[in-house]
Amino acid sequence: MTTCRPARFVARAADSADGQAAPAGICPEALAMLAGYRLPGRTTSALRQMTGPRQLAAAHVMAGANNSSGDLARALLAATPASQRADDPRGRQSDRHRARLLSGMEKGLTHMQETVRSLTPRYHDDLYCLALAASFVRGWMQDDVVTAWLLAHAPGAAAALGDLVSASEKAKAPRRTMKLPYTRAVQAAQTRRN
Repeated sequence: MTTCRPARFVARAADSADGQAAPAGICPEALAMLAGYRLPGRTTSALRQMTGPRQLAAAHVMAGANNSSGDLARALLAATPASQRADDPRGRQSDRHRARLLSGMEKGLTHMQETVRSLTPRYHDDLYCLALAASFVRGWMQDDVVTAWLLAHAPGAAAALGDLVSASEKAKAPRRTMKLPYTRAVQAAQTRRN
């Protein structure tokens, strides 16, 4: 049996007030955004090498991804243009193609986070409406009169609704039994009787 390995990303800390001083060289707004996260040394080192506005943007991406690992921070540092780096006033000469690719990935991640943030408030309402509509469709398709009327007037819609009902029925009744790491209580009770 294999054991679970810890995840590489660093999630929120259980307790944020652990008595440690705030890391120097990071703007207070970025620290406020990352409050409650464990900040590894590689993360603070990468954030120190950015200017204040870039630190804030990186902290926004890290908090949105719920990931404050050193790997993400170093990737954000690699995507940082030379004008927004604080470690070398001349600007570092990095591979422009890779920096452009990382910058595009960062913009895509930021866009996805904004999309998720805008869709999240409506998500639960949409799921509720979908579940309610599925139960209505399942009830209608079990009624012979409704099914006959649909077949007579809209055979394409009847076929589509029939496919939806059959797909939902498969989701409720699996084709194979689920493998459990323990025996069910019902099975154990039956073996005790024998």
